[in-house]
Amino acid sequence: MEFTYKISNIKVYSTDSQTDIIKEATLHIIGTEGDQTYENFLPIDLAEPAGSFTEFAKVTESQVESWLTGTLGEEQLTANKEGLESLVNNPMFSSTIPTRDTPELKELVS
Repeated sequence: MEFTYKISNIKVYSTDSQTDIIKEATLHIIGTEGDQTYENFLPIDLAEPAGSFTEFAKVTESQVESWLTGTLGEEQLTANKEGLESLVNNPMFSSTIPTRDTPELKELVS
């Protein structure tokens, strides 16, 4: 399985000396196997910035990805990837798995 990442839902706050400090962001782990795509997402809180500070306008997606994966840790990252790999050829899952970006529409039954 080939894995990629995507970042969404970035939440920021400001202090007296800094603006738009990233507090939280959602890390999407996307696994692709052939023509099938599986996705997991995790909102992750980031620690207060220590040392140098990069203004939000200058922050890159790869920086945020690095902060999020570093905060999550290699062990948790591996566990999430293994979870996605376990979905391949699993009869419990259809070929179209609803994700945060492609949710399934449902209606309540009265």
